Amino acid sequence: MELERSDRWAAIEKLLELKKRIEALESRLGGDGLGDWSPPIDLLDDGDSYRIVLDVPGVKPEDLELHEEGRTITIAGNRSPLEGRFVHAERPAGFFRRILTMPEPIVEGQAQASLKQGVLEIVVPKARGRSVPVE
Repeated sequence: MELERSDRWAAIEKLLELKKRIEALESRLGGDGLGDWSPPIDLLDDGDSYRIVLDVPGVKPEDLELHEEGRTITIAGNRSPLEGRFVHAERPAGFFRRILTMPEPIVEGQAQASLKQGVLEIVVPKARGRSVPVE
């Protein structure tokens, strides 16, 4: 019987170590996991711009924040929990933050965002080099 308990604790310790390693990897790859929940994201390359699409049902526009810096886009927000006595709860609530590093430079201050039916869509133009005349 004692052997079974130690096996169980060894398995739990391995799972906890795996959780720490996953969180460290998420942090290095884009900052996911910063917050109470993490909305799924799609990143599309539309040629002259990137399109970021997030599922954020129940999040109000005034509870969303977008920050651009260099090649990095930070999207943060808050979904308020429902009031009442829960019998069963699966939908996450609270703060979230997603940090994305774009594959190419972007034009800061030019992002356009819209929230429709719980889907946040952000369009960020890519920075393009310009020709400089030589005199």
